[in-house]
Amino acid sequence: MKKSTKAFLISAAAAGIYSAVNGRGPFNKLRFREQHEHIANYVETHYPGAFYAPISATEKGWVTVIRRAGMPKIILYVTCDLNGNYIFSESAVAER
Repeated sequence: MKKSTKAFLISAAAAGIYSAVNGRGPFNKLRFREQHEHIANYVETHYPGAFYAPISATEKGWVTVIRRAGMPKIILYVTCDLNGNYIFSESAVAER
């Protein structure tokens, strides 16, 4: 195996491991499985037909962006209380 091919394969493997650990790309739904279930239900209930971006972990919970056709985006903040209940709060994104 050529050195360049070997280096490429090692880099690709490292990038895949990094993505898996950080929950990026296809690993987002694996890492945040429970949060995806609750957020998908919230979005379908409050904004039928809308989509949400991959979930990111924050210091106190999770965040995602809800995208609606022809409407401003919404930042959705999600936290979990001591009883395991999910708490959602929204903030509109100002469009330029």
